[in-house]
Amino acid sequence: MSVSRYIYLLLVVGLLTCSVPDAGAQNIFGRLKDKLSGKSAAGERASKKKSDKSVTAIDPAELSLDENVMLPRVGDKQHKAVADYMGQLAKKLASRKLARIELTRGGEVVVATIGTDQLFAPNDTVLRDNAQEFLRPYADLLKQVGMYKIIVVCHTDDTGSENYTDRLSEARASAVYDYLLKNQLESVDLLSYALGAAEPCVPNDSRDNRAKNRRVEIYVVPDMLILEMAKSDKLQFRN
Repeated sequence: MSVSRYIYLLLVVGLLTCSVPDAGAQNIFGRLKDKLSGKSAAGERASKKKSDKSVTAIDPAELSLDENVMLPRVGDKQHKAVADYMGQLAKKLASRKLARIELTRGGEVVVATIGTDQLFAPNDTVLRDNAQEFLRPYADLLKQVGMYKIIVVCHTDDTGSENYTDRLSEARASAVYDYLLKNQLESVDLLSYALGAAEPCVPNDSRDNRAKNRRVEIYVVPDMLILEMAKSDKLQFRN
């Protein structure tokens, strides 16, 4: 065997035995959340994305409504300050008399309920011209980036097939989502769910009850900036 051919074989063997970098070791840190995935994932869960076996990036759109309402959690020491703050926000929203305002999660989360008849024409999915009067306060809250997570939940009555009510609530949830997202920064915390006729608040046994079941619920959840201010005793409500 010639010397040149021997050297060539050594080079080939060396290349074959070199270790290949593990692709799983690259890009192991995924984004914690894609803020714009809420609309397309309304009422659905996307499959979990794993960059490797040890690190999992969790998208809020993968979580159920109940799970999202519970996050982020408020520490026991900050509960009173956060609940007092959100209580004052609830009073301010209630003073407009354009939605039913309630508190949940021990007073930490505001829930605004607006009849969809106020926002949409019958069987329509385009917001009425005056819908912004009802929705503007929640768009304004989103402009305070980091202060609030807002979750839009759209319900229908049981008129029509399940496929129809599901599609109607999804299209309406998307319309509200798009309005709230307009002119916002990409970092806003906004999600939407479409539940169709699956969760009536009253039996669908009369015209009045069906009107009550046709509703949009807007959850206003204290986000990380409120929690940080509560920890440093700097959380004060300002009108």
